Amino acid sequence: MSNINTKKVYIWTIALFLMLFLCIPCQAEVGVKEIINNMQETYEKQFSKINDYTIVQKPTGGMAAMAGETKIYYKKATVEGKETFKTRTESEVMGMSFITVYDGKYSWSINPITNKVEKELAEGDPSQFWKNIDSAKAKYLGEETIDGEKAYVLQVENALLIMSSQQVPATTLPEEKPQNVLGKLWISSKTWRPLRMELTIKASSEGMNLNINTTTDLKDYRQVGGILHPYQVITNSSTEIDTTGMSKEEKEEQEQAIKMMQAMMSGMGSFTLETIDFQVNTGLSDDLFDGTKLK
Repeated sequence: MSNINTKKVYIWTIALFLMLFLCIPCQAEVGVKEIINNMQETYEKQFSKINDYTIVQKPTGGMAAMAGETKIYYKKATVEGKETFKTRTESEVMGMSFITVYDGKYSWSINPITNKVEKELAEGDPSQFWKNIDSAKAKYLGEETIDGEKAYVLQVENALLIMSSQQVPATTLPEEKPQNVLGKLWISSKTWRPLRMELTIKASSEGMNLNINTTTDLKDYRQVGGILHPYQVITNSSTEIDTTGMSKEEKEEQEQAIKMMQAMMSGMGSFTLETIDFQVNTGLSDDLFDGTKLK
């Protein structure tokens, strides 16, 4: 082969390599946008004719078994020009009742210690988790099969916000923002619904490192009044406590606290949220979603 032909082959090889190399991230980015857009459009279409709906759930297994039924009320509303669903959550834990209200802007609750009504500006939209997913903050990781169904796997940055709006019991989520949070979503290629969520939390304090991994599977999707809803939400949690950064004296001083924490974390283990009732368009009263009327 002549030197000219050799140079041509070399140039075309380099050009082809660069084209492939440069197009891979482009295709991945388009894939992420397409997946998220399809999911958001599917949910928007699903709720277009829904005015209100009510979900009643019962937890079983782990520490969640200590809780009673949870009722979540949703009602469509327009707040500051944006369509959302106001929510009211009524739950019971160890005989104590807890009520929280999201009015489209603020989250309202009763402080169990002071018994006073408190409100804070809501982060994101807890009633519509799909609106909290930003394609610019997501990464396509590939495809996996869950229960025979193909799913697209995405890595998301604001996983804590997404998980906390998906009826995941508060016992698995920290009260304060942790130092490092990693999250994944498995989206069905057929229904564009989440099939699995994974949350990995890493935190450290005074020489102790805490790693919490929570995997939530959304199963038994059923069509009710136009809404495709998972009747089973199965959560599995595991916790690792690393005390290698603590001195011998600190370990001895914190021994009881560490044992209590380990026992509490292991007690969470696995649990399931079973939907026992689901009603659509029953004409819920606006008073249910008025945080100023909490008592």
